[in-house]
Amino acid sequence: MPHYTCRHIQTPLTIDAKILDPQWKQADSVQLVDAVTGNPGQFATTVRALYNDTHLYVAFDCEDDYVWGTVTEREGPIWEEECVEIFVNPANTAHQYYEINISPKGTLFDACILNPRTQAQAGLAFTGLPKWDAEGLQTDVAIQGEADQPGKARSWRAVFAIPHVALIGAPNCPPRPGDRWRINFYRIDSPKLGQRDHYAWSAPGVVAFHRPWNFGTLLFE
Repeated sequence: MPHYTCRHIQTPLTIDAKILDPQWKQADSVQLVDAVTGNPGQFATTVRALYNDTHLYVAFDCEDDYVWGTVTEREGPIWEEECVEIFVNPANTAHQYYEINISPKGTLFDACILNPRTQAQAGLAFTGLPKWDAEGLQTDVAIQGEADQPGKARSWRAVFAIPHVALIGAPNCPPRPGDRWRINFYRIDSPKLGQRDHYAWSAPGVVAFHRPWNFGTLLFE
């Protein structure tokens, strides 16, 4: 599974989806790929991450020519349209992790996931607990071009600042250099209503994101 080295910064990042804070230059970029084939997707998607003593920061940059969304209520089914997603497992447990998603319209979905699946039983039902909220979570989104108009956009971006204290189960809070968490980054792009393309950092090989054995590793530097 892939590894991402997450570098430490001393000061808080500006939570701005324009990603202008110069500290972002310290973060390596990784490309998401087609979740099934592992090949490059139709549109480029990059992810960067940093951390300090209070937050894990993640930024997505999503190339797209049609950026849209209709779901406005928190915990609504944004995965049926367009969104980016972080699945993070700070305790490195086999069956419990957190899902934090946002749409290009700024709609949030976050939940604690209880998942009995294994590689031998990958089709078991899992339970999402959307009443769990990442308390103190900060986000921002920005659309380059026109929203809700096919062919009129260029890209959209999203930034997350996830408080360490919200992610119960990590061996250290804040993380210490050398700590490792399991994590995966995803994107769902919808070229038109009812059609969805699935992207992943660590590709599961199927259209199914809830496969924690496929998560990569976040290494805190």
